[in-house]
Amino acid sequence: MRVAHHPGAATGLHLIADPSLAPATLEQAAPTLVRGGLPLVSGGVGARVPARELVLFDGRLGPSHAALLEREPPALLLATREPGGTPSAWEVRVLASLLRGEPLLPPGVAVAKLWLERVVDIKGASSEAAALVEASRGSRSAANLAAEVMHELAANALLDAPVDAHGTPLYAHRRESVQSVAPEHVCQVSFCVGEGGIFLEAVDLFGRLPPGPIARAVSSLGGRMQVNASGGGAGLGMRRIVEACDLIAVRVVPGKETRMLGVVGLGEARRRAALPKSLLYFKSE
Repeated sequence: MRVAHHPGAATGLHLIADPSLAPATLEQAAPTLVRGGLPLVSGGVGARVPARELVLFDGRLGPSHAALLEREPPALLLATREPGGTPSAWEVRVLASLLRGEPLLPPGVAVAKLWLERVVDIKGASSEAAALVEASRGSRSAANLAAEVMHELAANALLDAPVDAHGTPLYAHRRESVQSVAPEHVCQVSFCVGEGGIFLEAVDLFGRLPPGPIARAVSSLGGRMQVNASGGGAGLGMRRIVEACDLIAVRVVPGKETRMLGVVGLGEARRRAALPKSLLYFKSE
């Protein structure tokens, strides 16, 4: 079984600044975005092709940003984490690859890829991700976070994504009793270390993750997570992914594939939830 490659259509981006930034930031950031291959367009009334909103902000993700993810299409949230107030080159590359349907993992580095079929495989993938952080001289706390994020991504792809022909979850509501999934329901996880930290990715073959669960996790930041078991999980795992990662990128090809990437920095995890974050959700049309 192979994970299909889906070439993306050209998508225009209307660049706007979050209130956390001065309007001049757009002029400073635009050259970096253009060099990275992002298709910036002029927005506004009368534009021929509706553009997706690319929102630059200081990266301090909070409840107010949840509404941006609930727009149609969801806004793309890109942090300006560099000292000069511009996005990092590695995050711009991920965004460009996301829009073009290209691989999200950094090029030119060794990538570990695993197919998961048994629930016990999730723990194995998590342990391998943690070991890679330690081998790359990352902190112990970063290794623990990488294991946690890999576990949540893999569990979502292996147990929450599969549904039957009627859209009913096959495993999500009985996570505690499932030991393995059917061969046609396996998922793939990949991980590697590149600029930005450890890249952790999970791919399922169903393509049905909406922005809602991510928006709910964002809306809960700084407060108590409201449990929502409608999809089989409580939503706590998505909250932990958002808190732990410096970047989250999701590409959904409806009915075919959901590809979710989390990037965890290799440094100490102190106040990780408050560090700059980018959140990129893209559904292919």
